[in-house]
Parts: sequence; structure tokens; C-alpha cells
Amino acid sequence: MAKYNDPEELRALADRIDHEQLWRWAGMDHDKMTPEQKDRHMAGVHLRRYASDRGNMLEQLKEGAGYMRGMRLERANRGTDQRGCGDGAWHSACNAESDRLAADTPKGQSRPWAKMMHTARKISDEVPRMVLLFQYERERGMPDSYKMCAHDPRPATQLPDNHMRCALGQECRKCPHLAAIDRSAMTPEAKDEAKAWTCATHFLLESDADVFMEQILFDKSDDAFNARLVESFGAGYDDGSLDGGN
Repeated sequence: MAKYNDPEELRALADRIDHEQLWRWAGMDHDKMTPEQKDRHMAGVHLRRYASDRGNMLEQLKEGAGYMRGMRLERANRGTDQRGCGDGAWHSACNAESDRLAADTPKGQSRPWAKMMHTARKISDEVPRMVLLFQYERERGMPDSYKMCAHDPRPATQLPDNHMRCALGQECRKCPHLAAIDRSAMTPEAKDEAKAWTCATHFLLESDADVFMEQILFDKSDDAFNARLVESFGAGYDDGSLDGGN
């Protein structure tokens, strides 16, 4: 079993299990799979994800990667900081609290929901993502083009002067708070984390109490993704019947 600690062996195992390469099927075709194919598809997907995460971890260990507060903030095992934050069980707890609030609400009144709990769960995933974004920007610079995936036949969308901005509309490269962190004596890795927590705190303090957030940091690739998504949805329903105002 020791060989399955090797990411390449894990990928080979995933290929043997998913020998039909079901992971390449379009999402809309998944309902055409047999129950056995669905099992092999999901087994292959999770094995490949685990292989990728383990490979990243081994590369970091080779490089002697820096750790903050004893743990490196990465999305290993598809959780936050390897502690299980942001998972389905936490989401279920948020929904259960919303149900409790709704049960205590008289009929005819708007149904409340556990806004604070849902925001806390989202923040727990967003801060580690922001740490990685700041690290990516520092080490590689922001990407200058975007494609939906490697199989997308359309040409890449160019992203001139790509940069990060926050949900408050501030460009990160022009933010005085982040500039103060850059001028500090912290290590580059610590600066990445400090910037992420600063952005998250600033957003929460400047937002309404009932704000709903999906993410705090964006770059032009997010805009390109949203544009492609809208284009894709529109193409599926545009049969010409709406032309001419009909």
C-alpha cells in the first residue's frame, strides 16, 4: 500500500478505475451514466484530487515552505487549513439554525435565516483562498489570459492589465492598508496572510450587517468567467423567438 503515497501511482489507479475517462463527460450528460459508472466517475475524481493535493504538499516540503501559526493555509483535502472548515456538516448546522429561527417566526412575517453563521462559514473558506491569491500574485503575477478549460475550443480571452480588486471596489494595488503591510518587516508568506485577514475584516466592517457574500477578491478572470457563463446560458435558450421584440 505504500506505493499509493506516490501521486503518480494514485493517478494511475484513478485511470484504471475510470478507464472510460468519465471525468471528461459534460456535466449535462452525467444523468446518462449508469449507477456503476457514476461510482467509478466519482472515485476517479476524488483520487485525482487527492493525488494533486498530495503532490503539492510533497513539493512544498521539498522547498521548505513557510508556515504561519504552525499550519500552512492550503486547500488540502478540499477543506480549509486541513481542519474541515467550510464543509457540508457546518453548512448543515447553519441551515438547522435557520430552520429553528423560521419555526419561531409567526406566519405572515418574513422568514429569517442565520446570516451571521453563513457569512462565518464563507469567510473561513475565503481567507485561505485570498492568502493563495496574494501568494500567486507575488510569485507569478496575475494571468494575462483566460479559458474556461483546456477543452474549450474558443480562443483565450485576453486580460490586459489584470489586477485584483475587492468587493468594496478598491484595487488591491492601490489600497493604503495593503501598502502598509508591504512596507513592513514581515516575511513574504506572513504578508500574504496579513493582507487576506485585513481584506476580510475591512469588507465585514464596511458592509451592512445582512450582507451576503460569495467572494471578496476578484480579478479580470472572474469577469471573463461570468461573461462566458452568461453567453452559455443565453445560447441555450435563444432560438430567435425573441428577435424583433417578439
